[in-house]
Amino acid sequence: MDFLTSPWFIITVVISIIVGNVAALKYLTPKNLDQLKKKQENDLDRLIELDKKHQQEIKKRDD
Repeated sequence: MDFLTSPWFIITVVISIIVGNVAALKYLTPKNLDQLKKKQENDLDRLIELDKKHQQEIKKRDD
């Protein structure tokens, strides 16, 4: 059980966790950014369309 508390084992575990997290972020980040950009563009297009419809309804109501 002394092996689990040795500084070399702990350092190895910590470094492997950090390297694994960095690799996961490097792999996943570009995909997430592309999806986020697409979602924002879709939301913006939807808001613009809703605003146009709302403006048309206001014009009809005022006339």
